[in-house]
Amino acid sequence: MRTNITLEEALEILLRQSPPIESIHVPLLESVGGVLAEDVFCDVNMPPFDKSPLDGYAVRSEDIKNASRDEPIILEVVDFIPAGYMSRKKVSQNQAVRIMTGAKLPEGVDVVIRFEETNFTDQEVKIYNAYPSGANISRMGEDMEVGDLVLKAGSVIDAPEIGILATLGKGYVHVYRKPRVAILATGSELLEIQQPLTEGKIRNSNSYTIAAQVKKLGAEPLMLGICDDDIETIKSRLKSTLGWADIIITTGGVSVGDYDLAKEAFQEVGAEILFWRVKMKPGTPIAVAKYEDKLIFGLSGNPAAAYITFEQFVRPIIQKKAGKSTYKFMEVHSVLENEFNKISSQNRFVRAITYYKDRKYYTKLPEKHSSGVLSSLAGTNSLLYIPAGTGPYKAGEEIKVQLLNHPEVL
Repeated sequence: MRTNITLEEALEILLRQSPPIESIHVPLLESVGGVLAEDVFCDVNMPPFDKSPLDGYAVRSEDIKNASRDEPIILEVVDFIPAGYMSRKKVSQNQAVRIMTGAKLPEGVDVVIRFEETNFTDQEVKIYNAYPSGANISRMGEDMEVGDLVLKAGSVIDAPEIGILATLGKGYVHVYRKPRVAILATGSELLEIQQPLTEGKIRNSNSYTIAAQVKKLGAEPLMLGICDDDIETIKSRLKSTLGWADIIITTGGVSVGDYDLAKEAFQEVGAEILFWRVKMKPGTPIAVAKYEDKLIFGLSGNPAAAYITFEQFVRPIIQKKAGKSTYKFMEVHSVLENEFNKISSQNRFVRAITYYKDRKYYTKLPEKHSSGVLSSLAGTNSLLYIPAGTGPYKAGEEIKVQLLNHPEVL
């Protein structure tokens, strides 16, 4: 068992132990928010023919090369083509075809003039501007060509991806199954949230915070409730859960006290402890174990510590198991608006509020930074990473922050 390891070492170990879970075949609309489990290649040119992108007149460029406002070119209108229909006529010299958006171009034309730029009757059309060959034409295959890789495995499916898949006739699609994440709160001091507070007790807020974090990632949170500080009870819950969960998260019981039993319970159910304690604050006493192809995370019972260690370690593992190809947050340079007066003796994450104004990012820090303070997380959207041995930071200094709602763009 490795102890007191760096952030980088911890994440490297976790990513190495976390292959994606299996894929499932689902109806197209049920795949929204899922992660594509296959490369998708185009098997048809899109558009499948040269077409008009607007309502107007299809003409030959050589017939209108001398057109002007003072001396318009008058062409004979020989056909009308609504969308979904095609003309069997070949357009000859000084002829035009009225055409609607999306309709296939007839043989012989190489320009489309929009209605608004013409004067017309049923028999003829006046053209006032010259256009080069190819103007206002959507060419066959300009969107997608046969053989193109149009969507990569690992892509998150949103409305545009649904449109592409529909265009290719994909009624069903292979996506990675959403990871099932079980959440167990340990501690005899905990109450369910509906229960009235009594002396020495607190409500189980951690499970709900973590479940929200899991759900936000598109995974399935399953809350196991509260477990007292009893190793046999904790072991029983873990054993019954390992049969169906992809990831288990416990909160509490990973420090060094008499009732910090989670790590011991992990070992007694047959899991291998990958590491315990990471050089960071808050969240130093994180423990992670592996059971077959499943990971068990033991997070601190302190709310802010549990939240931040989830974002640094659990989030990328859920994303990888879900088949996503990016795990990092976007990092940006920002201007600090208020001071951080401490010298950090170890790597530290400070919750923060970051916003964009006048082409710059600005960051302000809440007044409270304790790992047990949950209220200071409200409204935050970023984390300031302070390496060990650095600080204090003055207002106006440039800092680097992680944007929690923005994945890194590759």
